[in-house]
Amino acid sequence: MVPSVRVLNDQELSEIDRASRELLEDVGVSVHHEEALEVYRRAGAKVDFNRQRVRLPSYLIDDALSKCSPSIRLYGRNGASPLTVGGMRSYFGTVGFATNVLDMETGVHRAVLSPDLEDMFRLADVLDPPEFILTPATPKDVPTEVSDLYEFKIGLTHTRKHIIAQAKGKENLNRIIAMAEEVGGSPEALQERPFFSVLVCLTSPLTLRPDAAELIIEGARAGLPLFIEAGPMCGGTAPATLAATLICANAELLNSFVLAKAVNPGVPLVYASWARIMDMRSAAVSHGGPEFGLLRVGTTQLARFYRLPSGGGGILADSKSIDAQLGMEKIGTALLPALAGTNMILGMGILAEENTVSLESLMLDHEVAGYVRRVVAGILVDDETTDLSIFREVGPGGNFLDRDHTMEHFREEMWIPEITDRGSVVRGEDPESTGMRKRAREALKKALGSYVPPPLPKGVESRLEAIIGG
Repeated sequence: MVPSVRVLNDQELSEIDRASRELLEDVGVSVHHEEALEVYRRAGAKVDFNRQRVRLPSYLIDDALSKCSPSIRLYGRNGASPLTVGGMRSYFGTVGFATNVLDMETGVHRAVLSPDLEDMFRLADVLDPPEFILTPATPKDVPTEVSDLYEFKIGLTHTRKHIIAQAKGKENLNRIIAMAEEVGGSPEALQERPFFSVLVCLTSPLTLRPDAAELIIEGARAGLPLFIEAGPMCGGTAPATLAATLICANAELLNSFVLAKAVNPGVPLVYASWARIMDMRSAAVSHGGPEFGLLRVGTTQLARFYRLPSGGGGILADSKSIDAQLGMEKIGTALLPALAGTNMILGMGILAEENTVSLESLMLDHEVAGYVRRVVAGILVDDETTDLSIFREVGPGGNFLDRDHTMEHFREEMWIPEITDRGSVVRGEDPESTGMRKRAREALKKALGSYVPPPLPKGVESRLEAIIGG
C-alpha cells in the first residue's frame, strides 16, 4: 500500500469549490490591466472597467477547467526525459528568489552575488533531486531592472534541468523567450520542447497585478507552461481561518486560469499555492509551521478535485541557520505535501522564510527528499516480498545477512542515506567535528567536483548578453 494523507473530505472540497465560485461571482477580482479586462469581457465575464473589477459566472470557470489537462510535460535540455507532472507523483525542486546567502566560509548572511547563484545552479544540476529548478536567488551585483534576465542567463548556462523563470513583465518575458530560442536553436524547437516555465505570483486578497496579468497573457500566447501560484496569508491577506484561506487561494487561481485559457485554450497550467499563515507574535510569514503543510495538502486536494497538476511550497523552514529547527521544519513541510501527492514541491536550498539560500541546505534537502521518497513508497506486499522460503532456508536462530535474498532486495527496500550518520558513538570524540553540517559540506564539494557545464551553441553567450542589453 502507498501511504497518503487528506485533510478534506469530498463534501468539504465541494463546499470550498462552491464558496470560491460565489466569491468570484459576487465580490470578484481587482484586475489592474486594460488588455486583461478586455479578454475577460470577450470571454463572457462581468467587467466594470471604471472600477477595474471582474466577476466570473460559474460557467466560465467550468469552461476553463474543461480545457485543462490533468498532466503536463516539463522538458529539460539536451534530450533529458521530460517530467510528467500529474497524478500522485511528486517531484522536488528549488525555490527563490532569495536576496541573501548563508556564506559557507564565514557562516553569516550576506547579499547574493552572481557566483553564488551559479554555484546553486551547478549543485542543483548534479543532484537528483532536485528534478527541476525555480531560480533560487536574485544577485545584487547586476542592475535591478534586468536581474530576472541575468538569473535566466545563469540558469541557461549552468543547468540541463527544467527552469521555472521569473520575469518582471511583458518586455522582459519576451527577452527571456528570445534567450531560450537562442539556446534551443529556434522558436520551433522551443515550442516543441519548452525547457522553461513562467512563474506567475498572484496577489491576495483577490487582486491581479499588471505584471501578473501580462505574464499570463504573454506566456499563454507563447504556449509556455504557466506555474501560477496563490499565496494568501491566513490572518493577514486572508481571513484568520484555514478554510477561508483555501477559498481565497482557490478563487484567485480559478480566476487566473479563466484568463489564461481565454487567451490560449491549449496553454499548460499548474495549480500551485503558497497559502500560509501570519505569525501573530512577530507579524512574520511562517513557512515552517504545521499549518503550512496542512494548507499544502488542502490545495493539492483541490487541484485533484479539478483534475489539475499541482504544485507549491514544501521542504521549507523559518529557521535562519543550519540547526535542529531547520531539520524539524524541513521534514514536516516536505512529508505532508508528498503524502498528499503534490506534484511539484518547491523549497530545496532555501531557509529563513525564503530570504536566504545555502549550498549546505540544498545538500541537506537532497537527503530529506530521499527520506521522504522512501516513506511515500510505502511497503510492498506481494508474492515475492512475503515468500517464506528464506525463513525455511535460514531457520530459527539464524541470520539473513549473508544470504542472496538480502543482496537481491535490500537496495529496493531500504533507503541508503548519503550524509546521515548511523555509526556508533566514539568516546572522547567531539560530535561537532563529524556532525551532519560538516558531512554535508564534504558531500556538496564532491558533488560540485563532478559538475560538467551543459553544451551550448557556439557564440550563444555573447548573443544572450546582447539580448539582455536590449
